[in-house]
Amino acid sequence: MSETKLSVGKALQKIGRGTASAISRMTGRPIKSVLLSIHTLHTQSKIHVGDYEVNKRGQVAKVWAWGDGDDAREPNNVKHKDGFIPRLDEAAAWLRNPI
Repeated sequence: MSETKLSVGKALQKIGRGTASAISRMTGRPIKSVLLSIHTLHTQSKIHVGDYEVNKRGQVAKVWAWGDGDDAREPNNVKHKDGFIPRLDEAAAWLRNPI
């Protein structure tokens, strides 16, 4: 008997929201296949970024949600490596020539 794999779209409809790795575990598909399907569904506006979550290693992952909606805003620690955002008043102390 051949077992049919659940599609990424159907899996996301079933669970509502999930990360790419959670969808990969649920469907039994390789992560690259899941990411390609997610990209296709996102460009077709069938799914959107519902939220972001941080895993045990401190990496931020997108939580995909089924349906047409606005993508959640990226948290600052995603935009800047290690969550470091320099402040101008403190940065002046690092410079050799004063402001």
